[in-house]
Amino acid sequence: MSEGIDSTLASVAPAAPIESARSLPLTAVPPLTWMTAVGCAADLVINRIVLRSWGDTFSREAFLQLDRWGTFSRNLAVVSGLVALAFCLAAYGSRKNGLPLSARIGIVGFGWAFVPIITLMTFLPLAWTRTELVLVIAGLAHALILLVILAGIHWRSTKAMSGALALLLVAFVSGIVSLIVSLVGGRALWEHTERLAFAFRWSGELAYLAVPIALGFAVRIPWREARGKWVLVVSALAAAGLAAGMVVWRDSVGVDLTNLFYGAFRLDLLAERNAIDWYAVPLGIGWAVTAAAMLSKDPTQRQIGAALLILLCTGFAPRTPSALLLSVLSVALVSRAALATALRRRAAE
Repeated sequence: MSEGIDSTLASVAPAAPIESARSLPLTAVPPLTWMTAVGCAADLVINRIVLRSWGDTFSREAFLQLDRWGTFSRNLAVVSGLVALAFCLAAYGSRKNGLPLSARIGIVGFGWAFVPIITLMTFLPLAWTRTELVLVIAGLAHALILLVILAGIHWRSTKAMSGALALLLVAFVSGIVSLIVSLVGGRALWEHTERLAFAFRWSGELAYLAVPIALGFAVRIPWREARGKWVLVVSALAAAGLAAGMVVWRDSVGVDLTNLFYGAFRLDLLAERNAIDWYAVPLGIGWAVTAAAMLSKDPTQRQIGAALLILLCTGFAPRTPSALLLSVLSVALVSRAALATALRRRAAE
């Protein structure tokens, strides 16, 4: 079949022959992805939880040492994330993934406009970062997220993967629309600005919290094998550890938990202190699914684990350039896993 430029990413007509699953460039976890995930986790724990919550209780030497570790973790996540995203974009440009030419051109075009700018902003001093440039980055990031999600549903993957991609689309679109409504409505002094902005934000937050639950149905656990039992134990420990950590955090910081929790995860639907405990349920499920996917023998499912770890550590509706970069990478990993799963199923038919 000859390949032409299709007007939509959701076209069901194949644009390239389907290769075997082993030859797909989307199956393996991109290089430096795990380094990015570890850096994100360390950045969350050190910079956004420990230093903000108990920084004033440390000695000067201990605080400076933790600050150096936190800075290193953040830089590690960003630099390795740039490399991993570059490999992701290269894979999307390959004909082996079966995407139409229009889809490949759109993703690679927006991606290679996004990567140089975000790289420049990463190494430039913070004082040189203008608000207009941040808005451009946010627009490019969300456009790239949209294209990557549409590419992920091109081959109609499993219901769980397609549902997770749809939830990611709702989460990120709602987040950016909430920001636009706040900026435009605030300048126009529109009386319904705050109510509408919060409506979009909270709907996006619910979708964000539902993503790990949807991906949990895509993770296969060998229940009858010893490995499957080990995965269940580790997943349960991950969920229990998060719940216990939230209890200790709440009892330690008291009334400051609301602001600290928002600073760490950018979640504020349950803003009252007593209601924040309920976040332990979806976040605990998220960490359990992440652990199960990371321990899978299937590289496609390990991509899901890496994507969830980065997504959960980055938080909802990111605003900083580094967080936008990591969010794009996490969505790209989910999309790659959906494409690889769909093409592997079609190859087996």
